[in-house]
Amino acid sequence: MSESQIADATGAAENPGNTQSPDQKVKQPIGLFTLSSIEMWERFSFYGLQVILAYYIYYSAGDGGLGLTETEALAIAGAYGGAVYLGQPVGAWFADRLVPARAMVMAGGVIIMAGHISLAALPGMAGLLTGLALITIGTGALAPNTHAMVGRLYAQPSPRRDSGYAIFYTGILIGALFGPLATGYLQAELGFHYGFGAAAVGMAIGLVTYFLGRNTVPEEARIVPNPVSSQGKWKAAGFAIAVIAVIAMLVSTGLMSTGNLNNYVLGTILIVAVVYFVAMLRSKNVTSDERLKVKAFIPLFITGAIFWTMILQLFTTFAIYADSRVELNIGNYSMPAAYISTFEVIAGIIVGPIIAAYGQKLAIRPNRRVPSTTSKLAFGFVLMTLTFGLFAIFPLIFSGLIPLVAVIAGMIVMGITEVTYAPIGMSVASQLSPVAFNSQMMALWGLTTAAGASLSGFMGQLYSETSEVGFFALMTVISLLTAIFLYAIRGPLRKLGVA
Repeated sequence: MSESQIADATGAAENPGNTQSPDQKVKQPIGLFTLSSIEMWERFSFYGLQVILAYYIYYSAGDGGLGLTETEALAIAGAYGGAVYLGQPVGAWFADRLVPARAMVMAGGVIIMAGHISLAALPGMAGLLTGLALITIGTGALAPNTHAMVGRLYAQPSPRRDSGYAIFYTGILIGALFGPLATGYLQAELGFHYGFGAAAVGMAIGLVTYFLGRNTVPEEARIVPNPVSSQGKWKAAGFAIAVIAVIAMLVSTGLMSTGNLNNYVLGTILIVAVVYFVAMLRSKNVTSDERLKVKAFIPLFITGAIFWTMILQLFTTFAIYADSRVELNIGNYSMPAAYISTFEVIAGIIVGPIIAAYGQKLAIRPNRRVPSTTSKLAFGFVLMTLTFGLFAIFPLIFSGLIPLVAVIAGMIVMGITEVTYAPIGMSVASQLSPVAFNSQMMALWGLTTAAGASLSGFMGQLYSETSEVGFFALMTVISLLTAIFLYAIRGPLRKLGVA
């Protein structure tokens, strides 16, 4: 399907002739809210699990956990976070080659719900591994295809795209807020398995809303844009069987265990990312102009992985930090440690719509100077530098436990950082996507999160109270250097097609 065949979703629904009134050019398409809804509930279930996962693994059996060590808990949490996003290229490949994206999203939601039910109903390691495996598969089917469909709601190019992704990302943050609140409360009051059950209910609600609004998604989401041949299907099946056999062999021989699982996940992520870049750069279905855009995406992929390594320490480093270094008592009330991350999300929810509204305002003022996409990404890292700089100086200012108000301030800055950077990253991935690799390009962007989640597990293992200042200072320096790098390459990237 060529670019000229891709109609703007608002025009397709309200104006079959694909001409748009000025009012239509400003308003967001209805399909954006359908896709934001399913993603919001998926994130409700995902973050609802993620925020209590490490605690479930290292809390003692008497406290409802599995009784593993903190190191093993961080390794498993990091590996799971990486594997969830590692599954996305597979789901994207299915949507581009075998099953329409609209159907993939529905199937993914059902599998995710089954994973949370497994965690809630099955005890011990069996329930943990079964549940995490199902959620990994389901998220791989759902996430990249919702992200790709958002991009296809807009004509090429459309000034509403960045604002649309900011609205979409706000939906993600709403789910990321209420998921941890629900599961954190249930875990503290009733136990971990009730928290897992709440995540399953959230995903069920998301499935219902998506089914009711399924006809508002882009028309091309109902077809397979680049169908695979019969021979290709057999090759894909053989490859899948081989992968499963290798994993089974590694587990049965003890070469893969909970202690080193994250090593395998990170290595696989890096290999898959390289394969994707090579495949797109060599594909006959990618034009010369599209090939330049893919090359432009390489440094943005690397810096994206660094960004998510920083942010996703919310569920590794900061999970331990909240549990051991923060004064959580407010009078007679003891706040669950799982609630600390919600302040980051609240800040994002408040600031996200403001950023979207401002971007929309700029979009309808074409004569006004707009910062480049790369400059916006660089600014996100400037805010990240401030975030980790605050946590580096907290131990120098406060003795003993860190006051809750100071930690909340740090979380607020981190939340603003996330909504400044992440929606723009999604938008630029969609902007640089070759037509034949639309969903797979979004999955490649998802791999930046996969790498970040996995690396955050390693970072969490480096953190300790004795190394606190040095650890956060190192994160501060890395963030600052990345910001400088992005700002320095904004000119060359603009020439390669990054707006």
